[in-house]
Amino acid sequence: MILIFSINNDYSTSAVISWLIKLNKPFIRINEDTLVELLWLNAVDFAIVVNGITVLGSQITKMWYRRGGLDLFAKFKNDLIKDYLRTEHTALVTYFYHRLDKIPSVNKFKNSDINKLYLMDLCQQYDVLAPKYLVTGCKSEVANFFKQETHIISKPISTPFSLQDEEDFSHMAYTSMVTPADIDALPEQFVPTFFQRAITKAYEIRAFYLNGKFYAMAIFSQNNSNTTIDFRNYDRDKPNRVTPYSFEKTYEQKLKKMLDAYGLNCASFDVIYASEDAKYYFLDLNPVGQFGMVSSPCNYNLEKEIALAL
Repeated sequence: MILIFSINNDYSTSAVISWLIKLNKPFIRINEDTLVELLWLNAVDFAIVVNGITVLGSQITKMWYRRGGLDLFAKFKNDLIKDYLRTEHTALVTYFYHRLDKIPSVNKFKNSDINKLYLMDLCQQYDVLAPKYLVTGCKSEVANFFKQETHIISKPISTPFSLQDEEDFSHMAYTSMVTPADIDALPEQFVPTFFQRAITKAYEIRAFYLNGKFYAMAIFSQNNSNTTIDFRNYDRDKPNRVTPYSFEKTYEQKLKKMLDAYGLNCASFDVIYASEDAKYYFLDLNPVGQFGMVSSPCNYNLEKEIALAL
């Protein structure tokens, strides 16, 4: 049996599940609000109840961590001992994730969230070129960095936040250019922020990695003011041209070593091919990133590939 962790209304998960059904692979899906009861756990095995179905750990042959998590204490709420329950739940769930991560899987709980700064260290360690960066909360340091690099951007250190306002509009943090006027408007001290050299791109590459194989797509986003800095700020009236893409083998080897070091067998990531020096610059990586935008335009059929890997 395949155990899938995801969230409600995740189309990519449902598309993979459609292939699992076609391939006659039994599965059970746990969303963020699925009631999961832990019956027992010992050193050898465990038993959980999901939607009335009892599942033994020994019955699970593969796991796919897409998104979401577990609340094993959902039925037990007590305001008088809520801090104690929270501590107990954290200890139990952390260990339970550790046990689940031992199952052969596509992605794991332990590396589902990426630390951009640690990623930059890995890029340096494995000779994967990345733009020079600075983390600071000092106005003078930003000014000096801008003077050195001429063009800089700002982006979140972790996953970009998004929020829904009262009128049901979505707002998302995109990568933004930092101008001299922006720097002048800064207070002398502010929250430590991630700044990075802005690379002039010939084109951008969104790639999906699965079990040693790369599926890449070139995005010609440089000539649209909406998408020049961040292609996620998509222009639906004037879509970017895209095409299937292949990295050089030597570059793939470097990327694979870096991904192996992080313990990833599946991830989405972004690369820029620079116009100024004709080199690849690694930008971002998301272990649970969307792959549909690469799958469909390039006819990679990644949903089937993931189903076959499970």
